[in-house]
Amino acid sequence: MFQYKPLAAAILALVSIQAFADDSISNQTQNGFENVAEVQQDAATSTATQDQTGDGNNAYADQSNGTGTLIQTQNGQFNASTGVQDTEAGSQITHTQTGELNGAHSEQWFNDSSHATVTQDGDYNSAFSFQDSQIGSRVEINQGDSENIANAEQIAGTDNQTTIDQAGMANESGTWQIDQTGSRIGIQQGGELNTAYVDQSQGNTNQVDVFQTGESGYLEVWQTEQEGSQVSIDQGGGALNELVVDQSFGSGNLATMIQSGDTNAAWADQYQSTDSTTTVTQAGSSNLALTYQEGDRLGLTVSQTGNDNNVYASNWQGAQEGGQFGADQAVVLSQDGNRNTANFTQEGNFNELYFDQVGDDNTLAISQRDSNNLAEGSSEGIGNNVEMDQSGSLNLSQVYQSAGGGNTATITQADMNNISVVTQAGWDNQATITQSNFNQNSVIDQTGTGNSAIVVQQ
Repeated sequence: MFQYKPLAAAILALVSIQAFADDSISNQTQNGFENVAEVQQDAATSTATQDQTGDGNNAYADQSNGTGTLIQTQNGQFNASTGVQDTEAGSQITHTQTGELNGAHSEQWFNDSSHATVTQDGDYNSAFSFQDSQIGSRVEINQGDSENIANAEQIAGTDNQTTIDQAGMANESGTWQIDQTGSRIGIQQGGELNTAYVDQSQGNTNQVDVFQTGESGYLEVWQTEQEGSQVSIDQGGGALNELVVDQSFGSGNLATMIQSGDTNAAWADQYQSTDSTTTVTQAGSSNLALTYQEGDRLGLTVSQTGNDNNVYASNWQGAQEGGQFGADQAVVLSQDGNRNTANFTQEGNFNELYFDQVGDDNTLAISQRDSNNLAEGSSEGIGNNVEMDQSGSLNLSQVYQSAGGGNTATITQADMNNISVVTQAGWDNQATITQSNFNQNSVIDQTGTGNSAIVVQQ
């Protein structure tokens, strides 16, 4: 009579393997420690369900050439689940893990309308979902508690979507969408010390939406070689948050960043881009916005409300320098608070700058080159300083400062058809205008105490 050897019996107890063909159903249930469940289904309308309770268990399922549904559920610690679907349509992988230090991994290749879902409840869990050559497919990762890691990658596809939702502290997420059209990434992180990395490269009409709540969050978004794509970021309700957005080597892109809280920083670059726009909104104190734009027909809007805010146009980063290089640029700036600083440099044709500063100790420095530049403004508060330097033709500079305080306005314009207007109301104001060459006109109106005006036109 044949008898199992002890080692063979142990292996059979730990491992459950099933393989089916057409229209197959596999159900595997294991209780205990360090169990292994494996199923392979080929060319089938398949359903595989794997349920493991205990620690150190491993579940693996492979479905190909059909329409498959894979459900893997694990309760315990140190468990791992892996699901693979190849050349399928309308298939779904679902990982559900409860406990700590668990890992979930899914791969879907050459699929259509597929869906991968990971739900993990506990600390120190990790999830990775990979989709290649997909159309209309989705990745969804949900993690609760703290110090979890979520990664998703979608390569070469159309109308795909990745959604990551993390609640807790010190979580990490990374998403990659390469060579996509009309695809979307959505990340939501609640808590403190969370980090997110997004890479959306080589595509068009794609979108990234990130929402982080809490303190000490870090976000990095790269949208390179994109056309008609968008980034929307909201870091609200916390302090010490930092975000970096890079939309380089593209056209028709839009970056929108909102930060509320204290001591936040926003970095945005649009390098060698055309017809792109960056919008930064910061509410709070000690905020910093650094931007760099180079290309044609770029737009920049910065709005800050709070104290000690700084705006630099970068080159690269800074504490001054400047940015917006190219042609046909436009800037809209608004600062409301105390001790704000703004610095811009525009080079090219048809540049425009609008600024509005309300508060204390504000400083604005503007430099524009070449032709048809326009710089306007208003500054209201105490200790404001405005400097404008325009070189080229048909330039117009206007400075409005009122409500009092040692304000200073300096305008220098060269070449033809330049007009400078300075109006200051308050105390200790000074205005200096220097214009060279023809068809120039300057108007200085100061009301208050200790004002001094110097105009030189040649």
